[in-house]
Amino acid sequence: MKRILYVSDAKSIHTRRWAEHYRDQGAEVHIASFQHAVISGVQVHVLPTFGLGRIGYFLAISALRALARRIAPDVVHAQYVTSYGFLAAFAGLHPLVLTAWGTDVLISPKKSKLMHWLASYAVRHADAVTTVAQHMNPAVAALGISEDAVSAVPFGVDTVRFVPPAAPRPESDTLRLICTRNFAPIYNVSTLITALQRAAQQGLRLQVDLVGDGPLRPELEAQVASTGIAPWVTFHGHVNHSRLAELLAQADVFVTPALSDGNNVSLNEAMACACFPIGTDIPANAQWLEHGINGLLYPPGDAGALTECILRAAADATWRERAGKLNREIVEQRADWRVCVSRMNDTYTRAIAHAGASS
Repeated sequence: MKRILYVSDAKSIHTRRWAEHYRDQGAEVHIASFQHAVISGVQVHVLPTFGLGRIGYFLAISALRALARRIAPDVVHAQYVTSYGFLAAFAGLHPLVLTAWGTDVLISPKKSKLMHWLASYAVRHADAVTTVAQHMNPAVAALGISEDAVSAVPFGVDTVRFVPPAAPRPESDTLRLICTRNFAPIYNVSTLITALQRAAQQGLRLQVDLVGDGPLRPELEAQVASTGIAPWVTFHGHVNHSRLAELLAQADVFVTPALSDGNNVSLNEAMACACFPIGTDIPANAQWLEHGINGLLYPPGDAGALTECILRAAADATWRERAGKLNREIVEQRADWRVCVSRMNDTYTRAIAHAGASS
């Protein structure tokens, strides 16, 4: 692959990972985005909106089309169906790979006829479509293409960076718990805080790391202060991958309270670090966790059930260690970044062949 154009959020870590990988493989990499970012060795092109909001979004189509003509990429990879995916499809870019991230096909198309049309148009005009998790494939197919035409390529985890601690986690009467989900309504961190308060009231000693940021941070900080658990809770904000790997390796339990998800890369990172996982009982988590075996699942938004899961995990360090070893093996087999890169290479090849046959 000599030249690749990503049509995606340049500030997203997922965009950055793909761009940096192919840059390191010797490709000339470009990103067309509404967000500016500096990525060494990658050319980021900011699409104009002329200060016109959503109308400007549509006006950016001609700028994207002109950029693609100038770059002449071997493949275009647009990420997030209802925004950048539609933009690339409507601009008529080919060969076009389209990747669905989660909400863009699981929730947004159900909200309005317009969002459904945007998503449907995008997938029907792509040369190849991927999702970040197998359970999303039927939702993409429902937009008007065969499910056989959709393949799952998880975001993947760097299993060299995200590793279990060198020595077994020490036994302690304090449970170290971590959540790495952002502070937005979909991630429902408030339910976790309520559960932590209840667990503490039942005598559980806690040390809690909340890694992430978002619009609900002031509200969540106030909730922590009002529940009396503030001395044991640290808000870290966003951290780099090295620091994130350290925090996960130090933690005993990881919790993902999200109400909906595509591929939960946060969960995969925790599993790679052999951190015991507790997650909402949604397809994104159930595809990785078998309740009572390698983790625990609870009904989304149910603080009482989450409290019980935390207490159950806290009571059995031997089980947590056994589950951690199993989860590390699962990630190595199914979610290693290198496996995902190989799948995406195959997808690019397939898209190029499809575009050539269609021209």
